[in-house]
Amino acid sequence: MKNLVFVISLKSDETRREKLKERFKNYGEFKLVEATDGRAMSAKEYYGYALTSLEAYGRLLSPSEVGCSLSHVRAYEEFLKSDAKFALILEDDVIGDENGVKKAFETAAKMDEGSALICGAQDGLEGRFSAFGKKLEDDFWLVSKRSYGTIYRAAAYVLDRRAAEKILQTHKKALCVADFWRILLLQNGLKMYFSDIFAHPTDLTDSNIQAERVQRAQVKVSPLARLNSLKYVAATRFEAAILGYERIFKR
Repeated sequence: MKNLVFVISLKSDETRREKLKERFKNYGEFKLVEATDGRAMSAKEYYGYALTSLEAYGRLLSPSEVGCSLSHVRAYEEFLKSDAKFALILEDDVIGDENGVKKAFETAAKMDEGSALICGAQDGLEGRFSAFGKKLEDDFWLVSKRSYGTIYRAAAYVLDRRAAEKILQTHKKALCVADFWRILLLQNGLKMYFSDIFAHPTDLTDSNIQAERVQRAQVKVSPLARLNSLKYVAATRFEAAILGYERIFKR
Protein backbone atom coordinates (compact mmCIF):
# COMPACT_ATOMS: atom_id res chain seq x y z
CA MET A 1 0.00 0.00 0.00
CA LYS A 2 1.85 3.08 -1.24
CA ASN A 3 1.50 6.41 0.54
CA LEU A 4 0.67 9.45 -1.57
CA VAL A 5 2.21 12.91 -1.88
CA PHE A 6 0.02 15.74 -3.15
CA VAL A 7 1.36 19.10 -4.30
CA ILE A 8 -1.12 21.98 -4.39
CA SER A 9 -0.19 24.62 -6.94
CA LEU A 10 -1.89 27.27 -9.05
CA LYS A 11 -1.63 26.54 -12.77
CA SER A 12 0.26 29.81 -13.24
CA ASP A 13 2.93 29.02 -10.61
CA GLU A 14 5.33 27.21 -12.94
CA THR A 15 8.39 28.74 -11.25
CA ARG A 16 7.47 27.25 -7.89
CA ARG A 17 6.96 23.82 -9.41
CA GLU A 18 10.33 24.00 -11.14
CA LYS A 19 11.96 24.71 -7.77
CA LEU A 20 10.21 21.68 -6.30
CA LYS A 21 11.55 19.52 -9.13
CA GLU A 22 15.05 20.70 -8.25
CA ARG A 23 14.63 20.01 -4.52
CA PHE A 24 12.73 16.72 -4.61
CA LYS A 25 14.31 13.92 -6.63
CA ASN A 26 11.06 11.97 -6.37
CA TYR A 27 8.92 14.87 -7.65
CA GLY A 28 7.76 12.74 -10.58
CA GLU A 29 5.88 10.50 -8.13
CA PHE A 30 3.90 13.41 -6.65
CA LYS A 31 0.28 14.00 -7.55
CA LEU A 32 -0.38 17.57 -8.67
CA VAL A 33 -3.57 19.22 -7.44
CA GLU A 34 -4.41 22.29 -9.50
CA ALA A 35 -5.23 24.96 -6.94
CA THR A 36 -8.37 27.07 -7.07
CA ASP A 37 -7.73 30.81 -7.31
CA GLY A 38 -10.40 32.29 -5.07
CA ARG A 39 -9.66 35.77 -6.37
CA ALA A 40 -10.97 34.71 -9.79
CA MET A 41 -14.32 33.52 -8.44
CA SER A 42 -17.54 35.34 -9.16
CA ALA A 43 -19.00 37.25 -6.23
CA LYS A 44 -21.91 34.80 -6.09
CA GLU A 45 -19.64 31.77 -5.88
CA TYR A 46 -17.33 33.37 -3.31
CA TYR A 47 -20.11 34.52 -1.00
CA GLY A 48 -21.80 31.14 -1.33
CA TYR A 49 -18.83 29.68 0.54
CA ALA A 50 -17.87 32.67 2.68
CA LEU A 51 -21.27 33.39 4.21
CA THR A 52 -21.82 29.74 5.14
CA SER A 53 -18.41 29.74 6.81
CA LEU A 54 -19.13 32.99 8.61
CA GLU A 55 -22.30 31.52 10.06
CA ALA A 56 -20.55 28.30 11.11
CA TYR A 57 -17.28 29.65 12.48
CA GLY A 58 -17.80 33.37 13.04
CA ARG A 59 -15.04 34.17 10.57
CA LEU A 60 -15.27 35.55 7.05
CA LEU A 61 -12.89 33.71 4.77
CA SER A 62 -10.95 35.83 2.29
CA PRO A 63 -11.09 34.93 -1.43
CA SER A 64 -7.61 33.38 -1.25
CA GLU A 65 -8.58 31.34 1.82
CA VAL A 66 -11.66 30.00 0.03
CA GLY A 67 -9.53 28.95 -2.94
CA CYS A 68 -6.89 27.40 -0.69
CA SER A 69 -9.42 25.35 1.27
CA LEU A 70 -11.13 24.09 -1.88
CA SER A 71 -7.73 22.97 -3.17
CA HIS A 72 -7.01 20.99 -0.01
CA VAL A 73 -10.49 19.47 -0.16
CA ARG A 74 -9.66 18.19 -3.64
CA ALA A 75 -6.53 16.52 -2.27
CA TYR A 76 -8.53 14.81 0.50
CA GLU A 77 -11.02 13.50 -2.03
CA GLU A 78 -8.27 12.07 -4.23
CA PHE A 79 -6.57 10.49 -1.23
CA LEU A 80 -9.76 8.78 -0.07
CA LYS A 81 -10.36 7.36 -3.56
CA SER A 82 -7.07 5.48 -3.22
CA ASP A 83 -6.11 2.67 -0.86
CA ALA A 84 -3.17 4.61 0.60
CA LYS A 85 -2.83 4.69 4.38
CA PHE A 86 -1.30 8.18 4.58
CA ALA A 87 -1.21 11.30 2.43
CA LEU A 88 1.43 14.00 2.63
CA ILE A 89 0.01 17.29 1.43
CA LEU A 90 2.46 19.98 0.34
CA GLU A 91 1.93 23.49 -0.93
CA ASP A 92 4.24 24.54 -3.73
CA ASP A 93 6.32 27.01 -1.69
CA VAL A 94 7.47 24.41 0.83
CA ILE A 95 11.22 23.92 1.30
CA GLY A 96 12.56 20.40 1.70
CA ASP A 97 13.73 17.31 -0.14
CA GLU A 98 12.97 13.62 -0.67
CA ASN A 99 14.54 12.76 2.71
CA GLY A 100 11.89 14.91 4.35
CA VAL A 101 9.16 12.98 2.55
CA LYS A 102 10.62 9.71 3.84
CA LYS A 103 10.85 11.07 7.39
CA ALA A 104 7.29 12.42 7.26
CA PHE A 105 5.81 9.01 6.46
CA GLU A 106 8.06 7.18 8.94
CA THR A 107 7.01 9.61 11.67
CA ALA A 108 3.33 9.44 10.73
CA ALA A 109 3.43 5.67 11.18
CA LYS A 110 3.96 6.29 14.91
CA MET A 111 0.72 8.27 15.31
CA ASP A 112 -2.51 6.98 16.80
CA GLU A 113 -5.30 6.43 14.29
CA GLY A 114 -7.29 9.58 13.60
CA SER A 115 -4.38 12.01 13.62
CA ALA A 116 -2.56 14.69 11.67
CA LEU A 117 1.18 15.24 11.60
CA ILE A 118 2.10 18.88 11.03
CA CYS A 119 5.47 18.71 9.30
CA GLY A 120 6.96 22.05 10.28
CA ALA A 121 6.74 25.11 7.99
CA GLN A 122 6.29 27.43 10.98
CA ASP A 123 9.19 29.69 10.00
CA GLY A 124 8.61 33.36 10.78
CA LEU A 125 5.41 32.79 12.77
CA GLU A 126 5.40 34.19 16.32
CA GLY A 127 2.60 31.82 17.32
CA ARG A 128 4.97 28.86 17.25
CA PHE A 129 6.55 30.03 20.50
CA SER A 130 3.18 29.54 22.23
CA ALA A 131 2.82 25.91 21.15
CA PHE A 132 3.16 23.29 23.87
CA GLY A 133 3.39 19.54 23.57
CA LYS A 134 4.66 16.31 25.07
CA LYS A 135 7.96 15.23 23.57
CA LEU A 136 7.65 11.58 22.53
CA GLU A 137 10.96 11.28 20.69
CA ASP A 138 13.57 13.60 19.29
CA ASP A 139 11.63 15.99 16.99
CA PHE A 140 8.31 14.21 17.52
CA TRP A 141 5.64 15.86 19.65
CA LEU A 142 2.08 15.17 20.71
CA VAL A 143 0.65 18.70 20.62
CA SER A 144 -1.47 19.91 23.53
CA LYS A 145 -5.11 20.30 22.53
CA ARG A 146 -4.91 23.85 23.87
CA SER A 147 -2.16 24.61 21.36
CA TYR A 148 -3.97 23.58 18.18
CA GLY A 149 -4.78 27.24 17.58
CA THR A 150 -1.12 28.29 17.76
CA ILE A 151 0.04 26.08 14.88
CA TYR A 152 -0.56 27.74 11.51
CA ARG A 153 -0.22 26.98 7.81
CA ALA A 154 -1.23 23.96 5.80
CA ALA A 155 2.01 23.92 3.82
CA ALA A 156 3.14 20.44 4.85
CA TYR A 157 1.17 17.84 6.79
CA VAL A 158 0.28 14.16 6.81
CA LEU A 159 -3.22 12.78 7.36
CA ASP A 160 -4.38 9.23 7.86
CA ARG A 161 -7.64 8.11 6.29
CA ARG A 162 -9.83 8.70 9.32
CA ALA A 163 -8.51 12.23 9.76
CA ALA A 164 -9.03 13.00 6.07
CA GLU A 165 -12.60 11.71 6.22
CA LYS A 166 -13.48 13.80 9.27
CA ILE A 167 -11.86 16.97 7.95
CA LEU A 168 -13.53 16.51 4.57
CA GLN A 169 -16.93 16.16 6.26
CA THR A 170 -16.34 19.43 8.11
CA HIS A 171 -15.47 21.27 4.90
CA LYS A 172 -18.54 19.84 3.15
CA LYS A 173 -20.82 21.20 5.88
CA ALA A 174 -19.18 24.62 5.85
CA LEU A 175 -15.85 25.43 4.21
CA CYS A 176 -13.22 26.10 6.86
CA VAL A 177 -9.81 27.76 6.62
CA ALA A 178 -7.35 25.03 5.63
CA ASP A 179 -5.12 25.63 8.67
CA PHE A 180 -7.87 26.29 11.25
CA TRP A 181 -6.68 23.22 13.14
CA ARG A 182 -8.60 24.06 16.30
CA ILE A 183 -11.82 23.43 14.34
CA LEU A 184 -10.67 20.78 11.90
CA LEU A 185 -8.93 18.56 14.44
CA LEU A 186 -10.17 19.36 17.92
CA GLN A 187 -13.87 19.41 17.11
CA ASN A 188 -13.50 16.12 15.23
CA GLY A 189 -11.70 14.37 18.09
CA LEU A 190 -8.48 14.11 16.07
CA LYS A 191 -4.97 14.32 17.48
CA MET A 192 -2.20 16.64 16.32
CA TYR A 193 1.42 15.60 16.22
CA PHE A 194 4.32 17.82 15.18
CA SER A 195 7.72 17.24 13.62
CA ASP A 196 9.83 20.08 12.22
CA ILE A 197 10.62 18.46 8.87
CA PHE A 198 9.95 21.05 6.17
CA ALA A 199 10.61 24.79 6.06
CA HIS A 200 8.66 27.73 4.67
CA PRO A 201 9.89 31.01 3.15
CA THR A 202 9.97 33.88 5.63
CA ASP A 203 9.54 36.42 2.83
CA LEU A 204 5.77 36.42 2.33
CA THR A 205 5.49 39.36 -0.06
CA ASP A 206 4.17 37.05 -2.80
CA SER A 207 1.65 35.34 -0.53
CA ASN A 208 -1.93 36.31 -1.34
CA ILE A 209 -3.32 34.71 1.81
CA GLN A 210 -0.76 36.49 3.98
CA ALA A 211 -1.65 39.89 2.52
CA GLU A 212 -5.34 39.33 3.22
CA ARG A 213 -4.62 38.07 6.73
CA VAL A 214 -2.48 41.09 7.53
CA GLN A 215 -5.37 43.35 6.59
CA ARG A 216 -7.71 41.39 8.85
CA ALA A 217 -5.18 41.45 11.70
CA GLN A 218 -5.30 45.24 11.72
CA VAL A 219 -8.73 45.05 13.33
CA LYS A 220 -8.52 46.01 17.01
CA VAL A 221 -8.23 43.05 19.38
CA SER A 222 -11.36 42.64 21.51
CA PRO A 223 -11.31 42.42 25.33
CA LEU A 224 -12.66 38.85 25.01
CA ALA A 225 -9.69 37.87 22.85
CA ARG A 226 -7.32 39.31 25.44
CA LEU A 227 -9.09 37.37 28.19
CA ASN A 228 -8.83 34.15 26.19
CA SER A 229 -5.10 34.78 25.76
CA LEU A 230 -4.67 35.08 29.52
CA LYS A 231 -6.64 31.86 30.04
CA TYR A 232 -4.40 30.12 27.52
CA VAL A 233 -1.25 31.25 29.32
CA ALA A 234 -2.58 29.96 32.64
CA ALA A 235 -3.69 26.62 31.15
CA THR A 236 -0.41 25.94 29.36
CA ARG A 237 1.57 26.74 32.50
CA PHE A 238 -0.54 24.16 34.34
CA GLU A 239 0.11 21.55 31.65
CA ALA A 240 3.82 22.30 31.80
CA ALA A 241 3.96 21.93 35.58
CA ILE A 242 1.64 18.93 36.02
CA LEU A 243 1.64 17.00 32.73
CA GLY A 244 5.22 17.54 31.61
CA TYR A 245 4.37 19.53 28.49
CA GLU A 246 6.95 21.97 27.20
CA ARG A 247 7.39 24.55 24.50
CA ILE A 248 7.91 22.94 21.12
CA PHE A 249 9.91 25.94 19.88
CA LYS A 250 12.47 27.70 22.05
CA ARG A 251 13.55 31.24 21.34
